[in-house]
Amino acid sequence: MELSEYLAKLDGQYRLYDVGRRIRKIDKVVFQKFESLETAYPFPYLQHAWLALYISPPKQPENETLMFLKWPLDEQGKLVPYVRDDLVHRLIKLSDTPLQADSEIDDPLKDNPFAFKPDNVRLANLHALIQTSQRRKPSAHLDAVVKYLQAGTLNSDNLNQFEGLGLQGIADVAARLDEYKTSLKACLPHMPQEALLAFSQCLEHHAIPVDLAQAMLARFKEEIKLSDNIIKVEACMRIIGASQADTLRIEAWQAWFNSAYADNIACVLAFATRNYDDLAFMPERITPFLVSLASLNQDQDDSYTAFIKIAGDLLFLPGIRNLLLNALRNEDRPAILSQAMHALMSSRQS
Repeated sequence: MELSEYLAKLDGQYRLYDVGRRIRKIDKVVFQKFESLETAYPFPYLQHAWLALYISPPKQPENETLMFLKWPLDEQGKLVPYVRDDLVHRLIKLSDTPLQADSEIDDPLKDNPFAFKPDNVRLANLHALIQTSQRRKPSAHLDAVVKYLQAGTLNSDNLNQFEGLGLQGIADVAARLDEYKTSLKACLPHMPQEALLAFSQCLEHHAIPVDLAQAMLARFKEEIKLSDNIIKVEACMRIIGASQADTLRIEAWQAWFNSAYADNIACVLAFATRNYDDLAFMPERITPFLVSLASLNQDQDDSYTAFIKIAGDLLFLPGIRNLLLNALRNEDRPAILSQAMHALMSSRQS
């Protein structure tokens, strides 16, 4: 039995989320095609499907369930069937037993070999998304964040008073972006770095409106001119990267590539894990980007560990694979790419 088939028989509703690179809802038809081996997983990360499965029995909030599953994918990015079968077998076994939840949302399959525990940032954002989708009240932390934004809108100096803001409250605001967009547009360009990073870790999971992205682009262009400013630069990249405006994102990436932060590990990782597909708009930047990947941590580890992990992951993705391979196979490629590619191939043979 497929998971989709099992879930469809439940007396209740369920939702599937990808929680790999960004948190996003997975269409049930898309997931069913993936389960049926018709298509590859749409959002692979590190050769896995990182899934959150939310099950909500009707009128039984005490039995709501949230499971986090890390399913390995085959060479084509498709499902490995026995992994799915293991989960379905466990669910069927548990179906006659009431689920005992320690909290409103819990994972009953703690011994599942394909389960994982997400970080607190993802948990907060996923909880906010679920509460919004269920039309439930936000957490008690929302009010403090709203008051912070209101005070910051009146006077940007008030934005320095961010101590005590709860991450869940920030995630709740991000999940209600349409409602708080005006306040965010006024405050984000002036937030201190700690607050800006926290907001970016939540906003990056939502489609950023063009006007808000434009405000962040203006700040980003100023931040990359300053030295020792990585937290603000990375935070801006996270928010801008969630914009739906292609030209705006590309303008930001071109400015980044031309800045002193082009080889910064945090920035390279932020781009490589979230906006790698924008390289298709900037083919001239592919080789410099790969050189940056190959150079990561080389002063500490000359085995190209970072390149093997990150480039190896990107070469797994159909949309970007050929572009990267063309650059890596170019006879005029820099020597460091030849060495990094050799290390990557050796790692796959071992």
